[in-house]
Amino acid sequence: MASVSISHMILFIASLVIAAGVVGTVTTEVDRVNAAIEATSMDVSEDIRTDVTIVSDAGSSNVYDSGNDTVTLLVKNTGTQRLAPDGSEAVVVFDGVFVGSGSMETTLHGGSGDSWGRGDVLEYTIDVGSIDTGDHRIHLTVNGDEEVFEFRHE
Repeated sequence: MASVSISHMILFIASLVIAAGVVGTVTTEVDRVNAAIEATSMDVSEDIRTDVTIVSDAGSSNVYDSGNDTVTLLVKNTGTQRLAPDGSEAVVVFDGVFVGSGSMETTLHGGSGDSWGRGDVLEYTIDVGSIDTGDHRIHLTVNGDEEVFEFRHE
């Protein structure tokens, strides 16, 4: 009879040790998942608060400057997220070709100069080289917000 109690006690202690190990492992993994969700939610929050609108007139003759081989694009920050005025948060694709930061200059109109706030307009001057007559397309992505601008060069 005592041998049954001892074996039950050993099994009980073993199950407690195993349960403690499982709880420790699960708690660690839950903390890691929680940290990952928190980091992702901050990124998504920035993406949601970012909203830009291209305000350039597609019918204007000022979009493409054939003397300098540049395209001028006026972009207004209509979101609540303050952005860098140097265009570092933007990805520009012109007629399907990626435009690197070395081929692009920015000028902030309005605002303090150290950030591109709501209602401020950022002027992108993009060196695109000589372009053919016809329709052209600029795809602009800023912090996940995508805008497309199409214009015709005569």
